[in-house]
Amino acid sequence: MVKNENRNFSYMTRRIGGTTYKVKVVFNDTGHETMEDKILRIVRNEALDNDGKCDIMDVPQMSRQSERSAS
Repeated sequence: MVKNENRNFSYMTRRIGGTTYKVKVVFNDTGHETMEDKILRIVRNEALDNDGKCDIMDVPQMSRQSERSAS
């Protein structure tokens, strides 16, 4: 079996709280969907999967201010 490897990729590392995430981002040269279109599609599909129902979190998910926030 021959594996078709995409060589058009990059790694992104982000630290959130006490956890460091390393994400491999793969780019498709023949893709026609923009990143914005893809994100909107994912959000729409998530809303459909949950019957459009939302809820309020009882406990905050972050214990400190985001590193990107203005002080």
